[in-house]
Amino acid sequence: MDKFTSKHLGFVIVGVTVISLKSYPSLFTRNGGRDTWIAMGVGCILALFYLLFMLHIFKKSNYLSLADLYSAAVGKWLGRFFLLLFLGTLFLTIVESASVEANSMHTNMLLGTPPWMFLLFFIPPALYTVKKGIASIMTITLISMVLVSLSGMNLAILTAPYKHYDYLLPILEKGITKGLILSMLQILGVYGSVSIIFPYISDIKDRKKIIKYQMIAMIFVIQMEFVALAGVIATFNIDFLNTMSYPKLLQTQLISEFEFLEFGELFVMLQMVGGWFVKYVLTFTALIKLLESMKLEVKHLSYYISGLCFICAYYLSDNLFLLFKFLNYYSYISLVNFIIIPFLIFLLYALRGFPNAAPPPPITHHSKKLTN
Repeated sequence: MDKFTSKHLGFVIVGVTVISLKSYPSLFTRNGGRDTWIAMGVGCILALFYLLFMLHIFKKSNYLSLADLYSAAVGKWLGRFFLLLFLGTLFLTIVESASVEANSMHTNMLLGTPPWMFLLFFIPPALYTVKKGIASIMTITLISMVLVSLSGMNLAILTAPYKHYDYLLPILEKGITKGLILSMLQILGVYGSVSIIFPYISDIKDRKKIIKYQMIAMIFVIQMEFVALAGVIATFNIDFLNTMSYPKLLQTQLISEFEFLEFGELFVMLQMVGGWFVKYVLTFTALIKLLESMKLEVKHLSYYISGLCFICAYYLSDNLFLLFKFLNYYSYISLVNFIIIPFLIFLLYALRGFPNAAPPPPITHHSKKLTN
């Protein structure tokens, strides 16, 4: 891979946004009830327009780096403060990726295997991948996202006989409630992971159709998430669904063909392990890129981050209730630091007339390995 293009960035969008909303939908349905699919629809539309607006501002700024754009909008020190909030949320995202993968596999698949064992086979390989550079990262992302998408399509077909769409009725039985609004905000917050692509944008060489390809990728994600959420509600009914931690893992256990062939777990394990691994790697890389752009490089920093992530993820993945409490807070933190603050800063940058909008320096480090 000799260059990083806008087509590759589309796969990054899929890699960082798909897995979270599919893994723990009960976090949202406990607030929104059977009408959570409506909250999902609203959240999807808002996320789509958010991404379109942000990419438009990047284009108008001649693709300044995220750090430069923040500084141009609100000044050096305030910009750095908001970037630190963004960095902190990136770290929480890699903790989310590691802890949910370990806990979901421990809870639903291999109860006798402790979560720390899953983390040992997750975090070090992810660090190795990150340090091999952008070519390796994108190769794994492209292969994994194609396989995850195919497995998702297969699961949608195989679970179709078990879905009862009358479980979605009546629509808005209690009107627009506080819980439905909170559900929509949580969904939008988790969709905030799309902001993880921002540190990658200044590295793109082929930018002619950047908005087109990212819109295609985002629409692909939206239809996948909407179908998946409506599908689990239609499979279990809302009261039963709200008692589950990872309903997709249980949904696949219903699959049985010819009364002896049961293989739904194969597809969902691919989705869970592969999807969370890709999100972790892409988020970790974005974290390192942003630190480099802020001149905050520290020798062996990636090892320190991985070690701290292991400690946090082990603490969370060892307790299911604590993990979901974290995920509940994380959705709102992501809403603020991945959606609201970046949107306001980009809006202020546009209102100020796009100051310092100049082409970035020539890019020479696409294939350079991350050395931290």
